[in-house]
Amino acid sequence: MIARMIVLCVAFCALSASTVLAETANDIRRRMEQRLPAIDELKAKGALGENNRGFLEVRESAGNAASVTSDENRDREAVYGMIAQQTGASADSVGRARAKQIAGQSVAGVWVQRENGEWYRK
Repeated sequence: MIARMIVLCVAFCALSASTVLAETANDIRRRMEQRLPAIDELKAKGALGENNRGFLEVRESAGNAASVTSDENRDREAVYGMIAQQTGASADSVGRARAKQIAGQSVAGVWVQRENGEWYRK
């Protein structure tokens, strides 16, 4: 009887953890979607750039660039960590792979960092 209760408790905890993780992922996605117009505007102004690790960097101080960057990078770090946990890769390798995707998808004029650390405008 006690063994059965322990198994049920462990199963419940596992289900609860996956539900919390899903809610967290949904919350992160929602925040990132809401933040995207501000990021795009700051990138177009040249205030933000995409570094080679998959994170935003402030290129020129403008308005809320620092707070937007901080908030976005915190969420990106969480996403990269989740993906790393699911795939067995490191969060760093996930971020670097994402940086390549972002660079490829960026519009002309956006600051992007090459793998060697050199910044350029696409």
